This record gives sequence, structure tokens and C-alpha cells, in this order.
Amino acid sequence: MPRVSIIIPVYNGANYMREAIDSALAQTSSDVEVIVVNDGSRDGGATAEIARSYGGRIRYIEKENGGVSSALNCGIAAMHGQWFCWLSHDDRYLPEKCATELAFLDRNPEARIVGCNFQLIDEQGGVTGEYRETLGVVRTGRDLISSWVYGCGLMIHRSVLKNAGPFNESNRTTQDLEMWFRILEHDPIYLLPDVLAQFRQHPEAGSRTESRYQRDKDELFGRLLERYDATYFDPAATTPHQRAAIYWLVAGNAMSRESWGGARLWIDRAWREERSLRNPAFKAHFVGPRMVSRWWRTRGYVEGNLRRLARRILPGWVVDRLRRGR
Repeated sequence: MPRVSIIIPVYNGANYMREAIDSALAQTSSDVEVIVVNDGSRDGGATAEIARSYGGRIRYIEKENGGVSSALNCGIAAMHGQWFCWLSHDDRYLPEKCATELAFLDRNPEARIVGCNFQLIDEQGGVTGEYRETLGVVRTGRDLISSWVYGCGLMIHRSVLKNAGPFNESNRTTQDLEMWFRILEHDPIYLLPDVLAQFRQHPEAGSRTESRYQRDKDELFGRLLERYDATYFDPAATTPHQRAAIYWLVAGNAMSRESWGGARLWIDRAWREERSLRNPAFKAHFVGPRMVSRWWRTRGYVEGNLRRLARRILPGWVVDRLRRGR
């Protein structure tokens, strides 16, 4: 019986799926099964043909189209392993991914979720960069929105999935973030410093092509506001001002994702906590999240140009003192 089940949900994946499957099969750990879930692809059978070419080396499931969440839930229901890994059809694992995470989990039996850092790759599979998360353990909602928990870098015990419940099938594009919030209600997420996976950036990514991406983002932040109090994000947020600051923090995260409807909800909630000029959401409550976001971008652009100008015309020692505030 395998210890790990790698589930690859795919829709019209003839472009990159073979690379994903090959990387899963190339794991140095032998305790792995690979499950490909074809989510009703409409590509003339191209996705199915690639999957079937692997024969018994993978388990292949076909279903009607329902979105990534439904494909993941289908794969989870069929998996034999105790540990779940999600691999998008356009991403790749490095060979030591599963072995390294299993070794960590064996050394730390209290851990039920572990993730990793990753490389960025382009459409051709060339490495273009690397992302390293500085946070070692994600324990609170604040930790979660302040870091990048890369879903395809995670290994999750099936008991955690049972506690959290299935992926939300009505959420077709931001289901990963919603699931990590629910997981944190019961278990912390440990993040290894190792680079063990590769995240592909390309114009056909689901978040860029799904027509309801904007709606999913707004609805997600609405559900988060209904489900979580400020203390979920920071247990020390007990005074009105502290609570307003936390709600404003989440509003800022929503704005960074261009979830304007979601940001509006969290800004209004922050304002209800403390109706005063001290409230960090004061301006945004009256001018709206789009205007605030536009002002942030303009300020960043101006400050960046001023710093570049200073470096060009001022002596180096003066620039260093300005940076240190002296």
C-alpha cells in the first residue's frame, strides 16, 4: 500500500500534463501512487490519450467537468495513501519532493501538513526564478495571508482532510486558499526551506482564463468574513483598535488580489469596530478600495523614481544615511 497519493487534476491538459506525470513517477520514494483525474476535458481525447499511454504506471479516472475542486475530491475519495499531494497538470515535482517531506514527517510525528519552496518555470519549462518563504510554520490566519503557501508543494495527512472537509466545489479558482484557511482551524502548516517543486507561469493558467475568477475572489473573502473573527488572524486582537487593524490587514490582502468587493466588506467591518480617525481603514471606508489601491501604486511609483534619482545625483554616503533615516 503506498504511503503517498499524488493527485493530478487535469482539464484539456495535453500541453503540459506529460511533464507533470513524468515528474511524479520520477520520485525517489517508492511509496507513491499517481492518480490522474480527467475533469471532462474537451480536447478531442488528447488528454485521455496521454494519460492512457502510461498504462498501469498510473491510476486514471474520468469524470464530467466540475472544476478543480471536484477533481481533487474525486481523487481523494479514490486514493490509497495516507498522505495527499496535489500536482497541477502544468507544474512539476523535483525528484526528492516526496522523500524529503516524508523524512520530515517521520522526524516530527506531530506534524500533519508540510510544504516546501519552489522554482518558477516558463512555458518551455525553463527555470526563471525561485521563491523562498521565510516563515517556517503557518499557525494563524495572519501567517497565511502574509505568506505563500504553494498548494502543489504540500503533503497533507488524510485525517486533516477529514477534519477540514472537501474542497469547495462551487469555488473553481480560489479553492486552495479557502482550504488552507479551514485546515488551519485544526493544524499548523510546516514549511521546509528546501526547493522541491516547480510552478509554471503561463497565459493559459486557470486563474487567468476562468470567467468567474473575480466573482470567486469576492465570494471567498465574503465567506472568510462570515466564518472568522479577528482573533483567528491574531489571538491578541482583543481591543476595538487591534481588531480594526486586523480587518484592515485582510482588506489589504484582498486589494492585493484585486478583490474589490471582498475588500469593501472587510473595510466596512474594520470601520464598525472603531469609528474614529485612528482607524487604519478610515480613508478607505470613504473613498473605496480601488482609490486606495491606486494611491498605493502611485506612491510606490513616485518613491521608486525618487530613490533612483537620489542614487544618480547624490553621493553614496548621503544615500546610505537617507536609507538608515539619519
